[in-house]
Amino acid sequence: MKKLLAFGFLLMAVSFWQSCSSKEQTPEELASQTAKSYYDCLLADNYNGFLAGKADMDSVPADYREQLLAAYQQYKNELDQLHGGVATITVSNARRDSSMQLVQTFLLLHFKDSTKEEIIVPMVQRNGGWKMR
Repeated sequence: MKKLLAFGFLLMAVSFWQSCSSKEQTPEELASQTAKSYYDCLLADNYNGFLAGKADMDSVPADYREQLLAAYQQYKNELDQLHGGVATITVSNARRDSSMQLVQTFLLLHFKDSTKEEIIVPMVQRNGGWKMR
């Protein structure tokens, strides 16, 4: 009887876990996770990956693209010099702005010198995915 009761409890726990883990993500959650992934690219010196996260960048001229990549590298170098670099990035909040059809994502940059900075990354939907505006 105890084994049957324990087995029943285990089945309920697994069922509860599956229902929680299969919850569909909100647009705010998806946009926030995507914004964080783009900034993770920046931290990993993957400037092309970061640029790929910008909306409407697929049709920019090559010389402008190179200028943007250089600017991203300079920004990352400045963060490294000022704060020893970024240790981690976390999502602190996200708000949907239906009038502008975007999600304002709030990322918290945790620097290696133990300071923090919150940045706002506006995200827009493009072709079924999220891009930085």
